[in-house]
Amino acid sequence: MLVLGLDTTGPDCSVSIVDDATIYAHISRNIGRGHAEVLAGMVAEAFETANLKPNDIDRLAVCTGPGSFTGLRVALSFALGFALPRGLPVVGIDALAVAASTREPEGVQFMSAFRDVRRGEVFYGEFSNGYAMGDIRAMPREEMERLNNIVQFDLVEAETIDTRILAWLAIDRDPATHPAEPLYSRGPDAKLPGGKSL
Repeated sequence: MLVLGLDTTGPDCSVSIVDDATIYAHISRNIGRGHAEVLAGMVAEAFETANLKPNDIDRLAVCTGPGSFTGLRVALSFALGFALPRGLPVVGIDALAVAASTREPEGVQFMSAFRDVRRGEVFYGEFSNGYAMGDIRAMPREEMERLNNIVQFDLVEAETIDTRILAWLAIDRDPATHPAEPLYSRGPDAKLPGGKSL
């Protein structure tokens, strides 16, 4: 099964093409902003590097966040647009699950993972055998440190997403239980007239 993995949730724009045994292409660039302008070109470059065509892909994997509203939607929109005319499944996996699996790819021990979403907050989750133990959740950094002192799991930061791991994880994930739905860092700051929240 050939999987195209995509991530635009942070400063990196990253693309990988893998199957269960081979990395055919992996391109990752720290661009800060402007993911929408470069992602399609990087995907084309990955196909050229791998000597593959878009119709060779069997499944897509996309990092669902947490991330900014604009950033994470770039890869999500691209993945859905690529998949729809081809009838391909799209698997969404959050950044914490990827980070926990990057540290322990075989999923043989308990892990905690977090992602800094600024303003003194993080998203935090605990993992067993590569799967989340409950929902990941937003909290102050101090609360995360308190919780992790209690469970005493190894703690890894989901700072950079390895789309090779992301794509590998998607091989065994069911799109029905891992949908490509965005996990935003927080609600929008925009207000309606009169200061009302959206």
